[in-house]
Amino acid sequence: MIRAILKKGKIEPLDALPEHWRDGQELIVEGSEPSDDPADIKKWHEKLLALSAQIPPNDHKRMAAALAEQDRQGLAYRAGCED
Repeated sequence: MIRAILKKGKIEPLDALPEHWRDGQELIVEGSEPSDDPADIKKWHEKLLALSAQIPPNDHKRMAAALAEQDRQGLAYRAGCED
């Protein structure tokens, strides 16, 4: 089975496609619901942690600073202040 996601109205495969598939070939796609199974959630969480560990620490710091700045700007906007 090929896993795929729906992104901006198009189906994008997450896995390699079989070599015998050709452009324009008709495929049958069945959707799936997110799992509430604790084992699936734990597997997803472990994968997310592993991917996050690959991000350089400096990138984490830059992202945190950018989010803090967005929070500051949002609070100022809501308070009616402009910087």
